[in-house]
Amino acid sequence: MGAALTGAGRLRLLETAWDAGIRHFDTAPLYGQGEAETVLGRFLRNRRETLSLTSKFGLLPASHPWAMRPLIPLARLANRRLLPPLRSGLIRVVPRPARPAAPQGSGGSAQRNDAVQPGAGAEAMASAEPGAPAMAMAMEMAIRRQPAIPYTPAMLRQQLETSLRKLQTDHLDTYLLHEGHADYLHSDFLETLDRLVQEGKILGYGIGAERWQSRCLLEAFPHQPWILQIPDTVVDDDTGWFAARSAGPLFTHSALRLDRPGARERIERLLPTWAELCGRDPADPTLPGELLMALALSRNPHGCVIFSSANRARIAAHAALPMAMETLEEQARAWLRQHASPPILPPG
Repeated sequence: MGAALTGAGRLRLLETAWDAGIRHFDTAPLYGQGEAETVLGRFLRNRRETLSLTSKFGLLPASHPWAMRPLIPLARLANRRLLPPLRSGLIRVVPRPARPAAPQGSGGSAQRNDAVQPGAGAEAMASAEPGAPAMAMAMEMAIRRQPAIPYTPAMLRQQLETSLRKLQTDHLDTYLLHEGHADYLHSDFLETLDRLVQEGKILGYGIGAERWQSRCLLEAFPHQPWILQIPDTVVDDDTGWFAARSAGPLFTHSALRLDRPGARERIERLLPTWAELCGRDPADPTLPGELLMALALSRNPHGCVIFSSANRARIAAHAALPMAMETLEEQARAWLRQHASPPILPPG
């Protein structure tokens, strides 16, 4: 929503994803300062029965005076350029200085020797520029403010109906509790979720939260048919644990994040072997992003890896990656499976 400042530009990004074969779309009332569901709803016309759709309950965007709303996309764009650390969910490409010991990369689209294009740029957290405008920072903090939402049956139905109206559909495939906590839940709320499934308003429900929050909810309510959506990076080693406990396909995201401790170092260690297995130039700047996505797909082979991009070439490249992985030699596929998660070190 921040990179494409016009409705037509946003629809073109969605068209690019559709043309590349993507058939699952994830959104929420919070996204795009409340506009994302409406934009996606326009795109879904005459397509709804051929895709799966997720939205969420629990977080809403802060309200702004009408006079300020035209400034929100501009503030978001300024933030994308100047203040990446404030946006933990949107990581921008940051070049790193080259070192002789390991190939480095910053971004772009990939091209394989066999004409398949499966790669994408590596994305990493950057530092705020010291001279970043204070106004952009203030606007960004206002945009990110998230008021608490009461977890009541009435609020659940109200927010779901609002999402269905904006998305121009009569049902959601998956409805997730957006960063929900176990303390928010109670029997009346959970029974309403089950009734919404019976009514056909949602086909399933689950948890869209950090890993520790998801674990807490699973432990507190182990008998609920939770579908799980979690962040999953190259340094996470328990993705299989979540996959085994999800009532439907496990949804993962944040595969391209390198701001976690040890993430950048690990991908740099793996890059030379990946380049050799693929017969690629180790200095190819698209290799880091391609490897991060390939490892994410290998960690979650029976689920869905979600990504976000405003780069049309990168969208197409990510979408092509699963098919390109099937053309790899068995040695390369076995290597991906072996290195999909970091080794579990003994205590101490």
